[in-house]
Amino acid sequence: MLILIESYFGDRLISGRKCSLKELYERFRNVTEMSHDEDFTALFCRVYNFEELPLCDDFEIDMIIDLDTHLVYKPVS
Repeated sequence: MLILIESYFGDRLISGRKCSLKELYERFRNVTEMSHDEDFTALFCRVYNFEELPLCDDFEIDMIIDLDTHLVYKPVS
C-alpha cells in the first residue's frame, strides 16, 4: 500500500501493509495524538512498520493523508 503524506513542509511517500480507509484514519489519529513535536511521518512509519520511499510520479497512490487539513482519503483517478 502506498500512502502520500501531504504537508505544507513537503510531501512524503510511505509504503506498508494494506489497510482500509477507516483503519488508516484511526492510525492517523493515534499518531497525531502521540507526535506532539516529533516528525509525524517518522513516527507513523515506526509505529506501523511502514517504510519511507523517494517521492516520484511513477507510483500509483492508494491513499492520501493531508496533515494540514487532517483529511484521509483515496485519490480520484
